Amino acid sequence: MLKVPAMKVTDINSRTLNVLLSLAKKKERLTKRIAEIDKQVVALSSGEVDLATRILREVAGKRRRSSSRNSADKGPKKPRSPKGFMQEQITKLLHEAGHIGMTAKDLAHRVEKPVNQVQVWFSSTGKKLGIFEKSPEGHWRIRLGHASSEPASH
Repeated sequence: MLKVPAMKVTDINSRTLNVLLSLAKKKERLTKRIAEIDKQVVALSSGEVDLATRILREVAGKRRRSSSRNSADKGPKKPRSPKGFMQEQITKLLHEAGHIGMTAKDLAHRVEKPVNQVQVWFSSTGKKLGIFEKSPEGHWRIRLGHASSEPASH
């Protein structure tokens, strides 16, 4: 057990008191959790199959609920864009930008997607199309031979 040095009540300021209170609450929660775990260990080692099975199911259920709760904290999921939508948006933006082009970060902001997703798009789908190139300044642009063609509009 941890020995805490004796403190005079008059030496404790409000900030220290709040921290001590917070730590005491945390210790109580952990002590309660340890008691629950001890109870489960006794039940599992006693050979009571029904009780052990129930405990294992409760633990597994808590894990599932906690992992699904984490994804629910992120808010409602945005609906998926139609196939080819990102290609159309990026092609249109790069045609508008001309020879100067745009950075992946600027493109991502304009198409409202994460920067990583735009970079991966260029390294996979964009590369297969063969109409995009990266300038020495790090800007993506339409290749010179393809600059005259307008983006496909639907």
